[in-house]
Amino acid sequence: MRSKFKWIFTLLVAFTMQFSFAQEKTVTGVVSDELGPIAGANVVVEGTTRGTTTDFDGNYTIKAKQGEVLVITYTGKKAAKISVTAASTYNVSLKDDVVEGKDVVIQGYRTVTKQSAVTSVAKVDSKTIENRPNANVMNTLQGQLAGVNITASTGQPGAKSSVIIRGIGSFSANGDPLYVIDGFPSNSDNFRSINPNDIESVQVLKDAAAVSEYGSRGTNGVIVIKTKTGTFGESKTTFRYSSQYGLTELQTPKYNFISARGLLALEKEYGTGLGVSLSDADIAAYDVDTDWVDYFFRTGQSSSHNLSVENNGKNINSFTSVSYFDQEGTLKTTGLKRFTVRNNLNGKSNNGKFTYYMNIGVGFSKNNEDPSIGTTGVNRNYILGAYLGAPYLDPNRYQGSTWTFDEYNNTPGLLATPYMLMDKLFQYRNLVEETRLNVATQAAYKITNDLTARIRTSAENLTTFRNQVEYPNSFNALLFSNTPGVASFDGGAFNGFEDINNRREFIFNNLYQLDYTKQFGNHKIGLNGSAEYNFQTFQADNQRQRGLNPQTFVPNTGAGYIADLGTNDWYVAQASAGRSRVDYISYFGSFDYDYKEKYGLVASVRSDRTSYFAADNQSERFWSLGGRWNIDKESFMDGASFVDVLKLRGSIGTVGNARIVDGTVYAPIVPVRYLDIYQPTNNTYNGGLGYGINFGFPSLKWEYTKQWNAGIDFELFKGRLRGTYDYYNRETLDMYLGQPVTNTSGTGSLNVNSDASLRNFGHEIQLAYDLIKNDANEMKLTIRANAAHNTNEVSGIVTNNGRIQHGTVNVSDNGGMYYEYYTIPYVGVNEANGELLFLDINGNVTETVTAADQRKTGKSFQPKWQGGFGLDFDYKGFFAATTFTFVTDVWRFDTDYESLMDPTNLGQFTVASELATAWTPTNTTTDVPSLSAANLGSDDLSDRFLRDASYVRLRNLQIGYKVPKRFLEKTFITDLSFNLQGENLVNFTKWKGYDPESPRLEDLYQYPTPRIYTFGLDIKF
Repeated sequence: MRSKFKWIFTLLVAFTMQFSFAQEKTVTGVVSDELGPIAGANVVVEGTTRGTTTDFDGNYTIKAKQGEVLVITYTGKKAAKISVTAASTYNVSLKDDVVEGKDVVIQGYRTVTKQSAVTSVAKVDSKTIENRPNANVMNTLQGQLAGVNITASTGQPGAKSSVIIRGIGSFSANGDPLYVIDGFPSNSDNFRSINPNDIESVQVLKDAAAVSEYGSRGTNGVIVIKTKTGTFGESKTTFRYSSQYGLTELQTPKYNFISARGLLALEKEYGTGLGVSLSDADIAAYDVDTDWVDYFFRTGQSSSHNLSVENNGKNINSFTSVSYFDQEGTLKTTGLKRFTVRNNLNGKSNNGKFTYYMNIGVGFSKNNEDPSIGTTGVNRNYILGAYLGAPYLDPNRYQGSTWTFDEYNNTPGLLATPYMLMDKLFQYRNLVEETRLNVATQAAYKITNDLTARIRTSAENLTTFRNQVEYPNSFNALLFSNTPGVASFDGGAFNGFEDINNRREFIFNNLYQLDYTKQFGNHKIGLNGSAEYNFQTFQADNQRQRGLNPQTFVPNTGAGYIADLGTNDWYVAQASAGRSRVDYISYFGSFDYDYKEKYGLVASVRSDRTSYFAADNQSERFWSLGGRWNIDKESFMDGASFVDVLKLRGSIGTVGNARIVDGTVYAPIVPVRYLDIYQPTNNTYNGGLGYGINFGFPSLKWEYTKQWNAGIDFELFKGRLRGTYDYYNRETLDMYLGQPVTNTSGTGSLNVNSDASLRNFGHEIQLAYDLIKNDANEMKLTIRANAAHNTNEVSGIVTNNGRIQHGTVNVSDNGGMYYEYYTIPYVGVNEANGELLFLDINGNVTETVTAADQRKTGKSFQPKWQGGFGLDFDYKGFFAATTFTFVTDVWRFDTDYESLMDPTNLGQFTVASELATAWTPTNTTTDVPSLSAANLGSDDLSDRFLRDASYVRLRNLQIGYKVPKRFLEKTFITDLSFNLQGENLVNFTKWKGYDPESPRLEDLYQYPTPRIYTFGLDIKF
């Protein structure tokens, strides 16, 4: 009986306890943070639909059962979980949700988490950028960002790169993306004076939702650069020093330059030049064989030194850096020296409501460059002399400027070209000095937990000084003297010139913003309203003095200037000045909506007003709409444990382009394009004064771009496999083009907003996979790759049967591609007579062709595929990394090779050794036409020298060692590493020239990018 009673009693107690646990009760509390109570925080019983929000004082009341869990969330705070026990009151203090930099992306003017972003963004961080031996950081980013085609246009250190995002968007408008540095809109020329080691991250915004808030200036994409800062937290000071030393050299071409003896023999056979006067024995014994490429180019040296100090603190932090960079160009006389200082200061109040930053950057650079590169100036372009100089000429014969002038007059044709350019090496200078001051400031105040006000003010002052000197009595001075060939000390006129150009540019940006964020249960909204003013102006004055006294002239001092003579105005100083200004006033806003972190919607609208156009057309509105679906947050994905992130996103919107003329930001108003501009001209109408007229288009307006994008982001297997895929469609309307008008208007063509449109569409993919990830053995191997395919299509051309002709061998047709090559197929050599053979428009092989036989080729100078791939390997302190870049289906005229294959150059320039195999009556089986073929000029319209410029390049290879911390414990050093690296090491290409990388339609005596080897160290203490 007692046993039975005990059993019943135990059962009753258990039942009572179960009932008490299951019984709901009222739970109360206060949600706060370090600033005080939080209004609008969400309090939800986990796994149920029961929830509430806190009132203005942070109070909440909710029904819950003992054993259930309360989840408290608020925007910008880490979620908190509280288990309900016997107590009825639970106060919660939420902590700031500090998101790692790698998990933050830019969305318009705001930063958001990768999880909540609806945009297409490509990003690289400082690890990729640091300690690469490139003066311009954009060159470092080649092959790293899907859909971003970065091309170094020259080997000049610090030169501007060509950056095209998702294809060329206009026929005539500027195609540069907008560069935003620490929130300050700037331009691509900034990179000459910025230290890449100061950069924390670079993000490229590509789709409508990402760029529409930037309005008219975001039409070609936006590149957002964030420089390094300190961090809030424990007080700590860290020093870092890095240094590199390197060598630069010219890349190796596949051209077969003929030897001196071979050239003399060929001249003898052709009947022209020095070879004609020599016997076979003389030619065989000729012992001069000059490599003019080796003479004009060199192995350059480079060095860099970077020192930074990072100060961390509770309410204030800073990052300060000083750097020096010195790189000799591979072309003699060229190079860049740069000195930079940066200080980035961040602070906040004790309660965190007030935050601010002030970033200051100062850069000074000295750049020696040659403005004649890429021209056909035989007396100006060093590259021409290097590529075409006859190898039988001896540089030791050079005896000065007067001797060179005599040699020029007493040798056939332009044989003396190398001597002319040797003289220029010694008798010419072109120095550009640039001083750049950037200041970016921001202050923000959290008016309530939901409402933040922000003001940002930024400015840049750029001063550029250029000094160009053609020294008195140099060859070029003697050539263009009033007494040609007679030096001033021999009684001739004073000659030579000096240019002194001063340019000052000021850029100002002011931004006012209000941000409102609120969460209602599972719903979260964000509202942003902004007003922005941008102002940009430059003032320039230029002076040229003709006539310099060689005995007293000192560059950039005014010493040695010859005074004006009453009988000769040649010595009168020439002067000019200019000033321009561009203004933007913009108003824009955005709306964000999120539901349960699963679904998101972002909308924005912007109104821009600019001074580029007449009053009635100055304003334009742009908009965007984007959405996302975080599939990995769905309950049906609970069983797919291998999926960490899976997100679908899309966007649609519009942007515009006010820079309707390529060039600087001032190009559309120099001259003003919507007005008729009359300029006085001398020596018109029988020597009298006349007017030159630039006709304007009063109704001129913005070019307009519509675009949409769909993409997917994913991370699998605990983040080991990660990537993105995007499809985009982008169309530009109202393009600024020349349209025929009646000749009675005074011109045959007027530039207007036309009906033509240009569409770019394609795919992008970016992948990374941690093939090995073994923390125990300190081993990691990551493989990464990205690729993009772009197609462009022209439509809407109403004139000339739907065709725009660009020069003689490029067209843009409705339904065709932009700047498609338009040529006659070259098919070989007629074995009977050595003439060139072509296919006429009817497909017949012929020697005689006209422009009517040209046809479209389906080929373009813009690649269809571009991207990069590589790997990163780490093992117990040793590390290695590679980056390959590639472009495919890109074509370009190899004009350098065409010059080497031109038999009319014999007697004055060098040629390719292939000409020795040219057709003769005894050598009829050859692909080189007769040196005296009558139709050689017909190949100007043919595809004979149109070459496949596709390539795969080992862009960067680096190996190094990071010393384990256990070896540094008893030293002042906290981190120490060494590395060796090379840039542009190997090319896999059919291109014969020095450098397959180029943004041009043809390459003509251009400055190739160099191969670079460096050794560096990096130390922290």
